Amino acid sequence: MGAALKAHAAWLVNALGIGRNPLRRPIDRLAAGLTLMLLMVAMIAVPVSGMVADSTHRDLSERAEQAARTSRPVSAVVVAPPSLSIPVSEVYSQDAVSSTAEVAWQAGLHDQRSRVQVPSSAKVGDNVEVWVDEEGYRVPPPPDEGSITASAVFAALLLLVVLEIGSFALIGAVQAGARRIAMNAWAREWDHVQRGGTWSQR
Repeated sequence: MGAALKAHAAWLVNALGIGRNPLRRPIDRLAAGLTLMLLMVAMIAVPVSGMVADSTHRDLSERAEQAARTSRPVSAVVVAPPSLSIPVSEVYSQDAVSSTAEVAWQAGLHDQRSRVQVPSSAKVGDNVEVWVDEEGYRVPPPPDEGSITASAVFAALLLLVVLEIGSFALIGAVQAGARRIAMNAWAREWDHVQRGGTWSQR
């Protein structure tokens, strides 16, 4: 691994060098320039991902505060026996099993009902907490700090992985293409020399 990195660094320095080198072709300099640019993108991706994490956390926190100002928790009563809920995509996962039940709560002069997730031990008549908006309709609860942080970190890591993988994949593609072009050029040069010509070094 270390030897490969040293060899790659030596190639990059030689390809970008300003001195005369009979083995260096324009395609080598172009590939080296693109490689250097993509390496800079890969390095810049780290602080950019950090800024994305900070921006995402700030945005989600503001949304959570807004949601908390426009919603409130109320006590709802379980009005039907709970039933197990198992997502089809996670049939074989023990953690996927949950219980849901129909619950009712008072919203002004009217009763509201909805099916929500409840503890597996819940029974008819038990009280559970649901979040409602200013008109009494059920809404998702505001995200807590833990989920906000997790979402921000996930967004940053996803961006970082995409940029890093994309940069190094493009580096590999650029260098592979440059080698192919260079080898074809050398083959043409060799054929030209065998026919009595001279090296063009281009």
